Amino acid sequence: MNGGNDEFTSPVFSRETLMRAIVNPYGKRVIVNGVPAERLGLEESKTSKAESIKGAIFVISFIGAIIAMAVFAQTEPMLCVATLGAVILVIGLANLFQNGVSLEEIMNLVFPLIGAVLVAIPAVNVYHKSHPDSFYFSKSEIIDVVCIGFMMIGAGLLFIPPVVRSQKMKTCTQVISAMCIYRNTHQATSKRANGRTRRYDLYAPWWQYEVNGMIYVTRENTFTDEDVPQIGDIREIRFSPEDPSEIYRPLLVKKFVPAFIGAMFVVIPALAMVVLHRR
Repeated sequence: MNGGNDEFTSPVFSRETLMRAIVNPYGKRVIVNGVPAERLGLEESKTSKAESIKGAIFVISFIGAIIAMAVFAQTEPMLCVATLGAVILVIGLANLFQNGVSLEEIMNLVFPLIGAVLVAIPAVNVYHKSHPDSFYFSKSEIIDVVCIGFMMIGAGLLFIPPVVRSQKMKTCTQVISAMCIYRNTHQATSKRANGRTRRYDLYAPWWQYEVNGMIYVTRENTFTDEDVPQIGDIREIRFSPEDPSEIYRPLLVKKFVPAFIGAMFVVIPALAMVVLHRR
């Protein structure tokens, strides 16, 4: 990897470095991720405040959960699970409030739903102890609920990404050559067949391109290790003529990885339910 790649590749976004990477010898107006460059500092300030609030909620929730779980472990173990669910629910809701809900980000609903289930099941069963005539979840029903939840997530991974891809292709109808000027990165891990852990980098490139006399600098919204450009490389990307900041670069990993994971989330819980109910 050359020096340019090192300088303009980072796990932590740097606005100053990104602005230095932009090629703009004629002083044209620059739009960064849909925001005019002159307003970028203000928008970053808003984002920073949102991140601070999210971080504070997480810390407070985590500390409260640890204390509550220590107490419930001595009195009602089922409520330990409910407390864990409450933390997951709060974190998921904080993420929803920050990013909103859209078809493209529909999987952001997964954490709030998991948290809600982990809260509801123990709460119902604890209530049943003091009210024997009320409804409660048996062990087999709990397993069924968990399996059905995983199957719903799997179905989402199977069917939502193709719909999103179709919408992106319909929206981003224009093709343009763009230059990679900056890359965000983070490290991922996976298990090899021999049991060893493999670590590898995923990248989200920032692309510079010109539309209607303005320079657009837009980051891909997906981290990937497929067809990763070097700094200065040119690729064809698609953009929306109505909003040139909306881009799409079709990649095979976006097609097959969610489908594979989704299939596993559907098949394995379904088999578990079949085996359970045959006993």
